[in-house]
Amino acid sequence: MLVKGLNASTVAYEVGYESPSQFNREYARQFGTPPHRDVIELMPHAAVPVG
Repeated sequence: MLVKGLNASTVAYEVGYESPSQFNREYARQFGTPPHRDVIELMPHAAVPVG
């Protein structure tokens, strides 16, 4: 999500989830926080692609 600038809904479908809400629930269950919070927290630390 950070590197490609994708939102959680797009990522959910790309990795095979049937709905964004299912992806959000499973992500939060696995990592303890919803994906958008991780993106916000990690954004300043993300490597910006060169080229």
